[in-house]
Amino acid sequence: MGIGSLHLPFLGDASLMRGLLLVGMCLGLVGCGESAAPRWDLVLVSVDTLRADRLPFYGSPRATAGNPEDLGSPAWLAKQGSVWENCWAPAGKTLPSLGTFWTGLDPLEHGGLSNRHAVLRRSFAEELQSGGFATHAAVANLSLGPLCGLAKGFDSYAVLAREREPQIPGHLLAKARSSISNGSPLLLWAHFMAPHQPYSPPSSVAGQWTDPAGPPGSHEILAGVHRKPETLTSELKGHLRGLYDEEVLAASLWVQELLQGLDSMYRSSGRGGLLDNAVVVFFSDHGEELGDRHGYFPHAKSLYSGVIRVPLVIAGPGRKAGTRIQEGKALGGVLPSLLAGNAGSTEAFFSSWLGEYFAVREGPWTLVHNPGGDSSGPREPPRDVPYPYPPFALFDRRSDPLEQVDVAADHPEVVHRLFGLLDQWYRGLDLAEPGIPEGMDPAILAALGYPESLEAESRAPWPHAEGPR
Repeated sequence: MGIGSLHLPFLGDASLMRGLLLVGMCLGLVGCGESAAPRWDLVLVSVDTLRADRLPFYGSPRATAGNPEDLGSPAWLAKQGSVWENCWAPAGKTLPSLGTFWTGLDPLEHGGLSNRHAVLRRSFAEELQSGGFATHAAVANLSLGPLCGLAKGFDSYAVLAREREPQIPGHLLAKARSSISNGSPLLLWAHFMAPHQPYSPPSSVAGQWTDPAGPPGSHEILAGVHRKPETLTSELKGHLRGLYDEEVLAASLWVQELLQGLDSMYRSSGRGGLLDNAVVVFFSDHGEELGDRHGYFPHAKSLYSGVIRVPLVIAGPGRKAGTRIQEGKALGGVLPSLLAGNAGSTEAFFSSWLGEYFAVREGPWTLVHNPGGDSSGPREPPRDVPYPYPPFALFDRRSDPLEQVDVAADHPEVVHRLFGLLDQWYRGLDLAEPGIPEGMDPAILAALGYPESLEAESRAPWPHAEGPR
């Protein structure tokens, strides 16, 4: 069953995925012959570890998305297109989440269970490449190396170290030039890294909201406040969040550079501007907890809203400017909905950590579930610090958007219903073994702050018939 829906069993079938594309051809994204609608290009821009509510169009008071009047900035893109208020990721990890974006399948199905595994299932990039698109990607997260499974389907796939991240716009513009000039269909994917810990904003934005003489946002500082949450004063929390926000601004300026360059290329080719020719999707793989609970700032341990709620903006031909969409969206349903015009109805959204801890969201409700009942939590660095999940807890995001007040005792009927949805979803998954080869040097993961294990101890959610114990 497809991620985030009880009505998408077809996403894992390659022949039916190709059927999605045939439908998409007649809707104009792909095009279907000389007499059909134009072939819209597809420009995908993702920013690693970007928490939705740190952007001004999701409520932040800081201009982290650039100037809305500057063509190409994320703030400009939000004005020109549609903003989804509630887009949900399947996990708080990069490869599992992006694997879902590119396949429409849950991490438990596509094989990329952690950042050290590989996505094994066929991706939409492969389908677009087979359909005649020139396909180019540039990613700044070294955990997305060539063996991670996402490079399949791309004519070129550049993996740049973090210090080379500013080169992404120039690299992709060079790759896009010939396709734009001759009007052939084009898929571009840029994945920026800046907001990821450690929080070390480049000099161009450093000091925008922080004192440069303050403590660094290093792995050591972040692990230290997780080990001793009592040391996380309001001043330190604000400072570390400021460093994070400065990195979001840095990524936004690189996004602006890329989209401005594409707009200029389209205009130089006599084809109009960027949004006359391409559907642009701006999103993230996951967010960041930023000290919401347990003094924890990173993301990998968390299934709560600061990490699982991600930004989603889509602009381009046929998109009404300034639209805000309240209906929920699964990250794995974004490309199917673009390519087929409709990804099916979505009733609930599911996330998990290695199939051991779970979260389900329906309407305003969130249920988190720890089937094993252990008190230590996910085995993520720093490993000596617990991040406990309760056996189950219910949150009402209308009054508690950060999911911090358990109201399960007040709403047993909601708890029962969400356990039923979780049980039905899990039973419908086509569970796969984690993808091999690993495709990742453990030293790279250690440098990123999460030298995770390949071990997984998947535990099914409590059966619906039993309900809460």
